[in-house]
Amino acid sequence: MCSLDNSLFIWKRNGKLEGLICIYVDDFLWAGNATFKKCVIDELQKQFLIGSSASESFTYVGLRIKSFSDGITIDQTQYASSLVPVTISSARNMQRKSQLSESEKTAYRALVGQLNWMATHTRPDIAYDTCELSVAFSKATVTELVRLNKLVKRVKNESLQLFFPRLHSFETCSLECYTDAAFANLPN
Repeated sequence: MCSLDNSLFIWKRNGKLEGLICIYVDDFLWAGNATFKKCVIDELQKQFLIGSSASESFTYVGLRIKSFSDGITIDQTQYASSLVPVTISSARNMQRKSQLSESEKTAYRALVGQLNWMATHTRPDIAYDTCELSVAFSKATVTELVRLNKLVKRVKNESLQLFFPRLHSFETCSLECYTDAAFANLPN
């Protein structure tokens, strides 16, 4: 089990990484060499009833994954198409400085949550806007709601795929982590 994430399992043989499995509830996502498939995946398939299995192009917990000879792409285009902006009447739209009603707050929070799901998985381009809208929640006005709806429109109109090149060796890989330092830079 990975010490950084309890849902990620690493399989090494002779000190070399040969496979990974990520588990989300009852879904497995794995990558590895032929030995890993034979020794681990085939054994798991003997122990668990597998409803379906897919490779090359499939959806895993809302992420569309496509495999190519030189790597994989990941996107949430289908998820983005299901987003629904919060309806605002023309009269309400004119009250830009007005605080949100309780029903508007509920819809606002749900939509920001959906965008946050995308920002943390496949849409780093919306991470800052989503964070700002999230921080503004406690005192959100119609202005923020309009900004939220514009962001939803952008996400629906501009699809984005992340590309991860095929790795030929894990020995030359490194892990880099970045942070937005939001705690010190955003109001409140």
